[in-house]
Amino acid sequence: MVRAAPAGQLTSRGHVPTASGVRFGLATPEHDAPLRRLLRENAMPGSISLTMEREPNFFAAAGVEGPEHQTIVAVENDRVVAAGNISARQRFINGQAMRVGYLGALRLDASCRGHASILRRGYEAFRKLHEQLGPPIYLTSIVADNLSARRFLEKGLSGMPTYRFLGEFVTLIIPRAGRFDLLRPMPSAGRKLREQGVQIVHGAKERSAVIEELLNRDHQRYQFAPVWSAGELHPDSFQIAYAADGRPLACAAIWDQRSVKQIVVRGYSGHLRWAKPLVNLAAAFLGSPRLPRIGMPMSHAFLSHLAFPVDQPQVAAWLIHLLRGLAHSRSIDYLVLGFDSRDPRFLYLRRIFRSREYVSRIYVVHWEDGAPLAQSLDGRLLGPEVATL
Repeated sequence: MVRAAPAGQLTSRGHVPTASGVRFGLATPEHDAPLRRLLRENAMPGSISLTMEREPNFFAAAGVEGPEHQTIVAVENDRVVAAGNISARQRFINGQAMRVGYLGALRLDASCRGHASILRRGYEAFRKLHEQLGPPIYLTSIVADNLSARRFLEKGLSGMPTYRFLGEFVTLIIPRAGRFDLLRPMPSAGRKLREQGVQIVHGAKERSAVIEELLNRDHQRYQFAPVWSAGELHPDSFQIAYAADGRPLACAAIWDQRSVKQIVVRGYSGHLRWAKPLVNLAAAFLGSPRLPRIGMPMSHAFLSHLAFPVDQPQVAAWLIHLLRGLAHSRSIDYLVLGFDSRDPRFLYLRRIFRSREYVSRIYVVHWEDGAPLAQSLDGRLLGPEVATL
């Protein structure tokens, strides 16, 4: 685990006071309610204002980001005013599995906006954690239109780690199959694959090793893709494609995290606020997902653990087609997956499926000791699992 610094620097039971009265430390169970309040009350702006929440327990979702996990909190007058998560897991870097960090869920309370000093002191706490057996480099993503965060983190301020931009990452939000989609015949790509003897079967415990081999063989080609072990997988959530000769070709799963993590709609702005009744009326007729009421979570799950041959994207399209049908049967409105914006797999799939998209920027983050590894990254496409970000 990324360990706490020695006593007197940063501990889970005490906080380091600062001149401004803001204290930093590691989150404990007593911070659960304040952390959930911080997430709930600080929405990300946009045409749809959203909060990324963790109900009913903030810490229940910790394992999603990685097995090694800590949360740093900033407390002012017994109120949590900022927080950020640090985790580590095995990922592929230049084709080799190694321990890599992840920085996520950075939040600053609205009452502290513009107080850059709080963020800089938070990074001092992060550095103390890093010095206690932290991995050499970290992955992080920032929503592309969050210009204020980008300007601050890309400035290269003294005492801050280096944020080096690697590329844009596009998240696809694919609606579940609608009423008329379910009546349509199998896509032509699926029919051709079936004629070639390709079969798709449900995952099962005895196929765990097959899934593990498929995923890691595929993920080795991409930077920051997670390394999966059979013990981490839930094979009954998978669909697996086999070639006519019995070789496993591809796999994908539905990962439903709604019991621990939610995306909640906090407001609509602009034309969408006025168009929402008409949009929902059309959605009711088509059997498509409706725009949620304010204060309600989106009904979504991740289309995760996707692996398929680069030269056979039609296999992935068939898998996604089947998983959309499963999502409909499980009352899941949207399936979420992500790709490097340069990835030909993404360019193919965006033509096949109607989807919404939002763009993030992927960075490698490092202190001085991680500079050689960060500079050695080759030109592989980015492949982090969006379900773990």
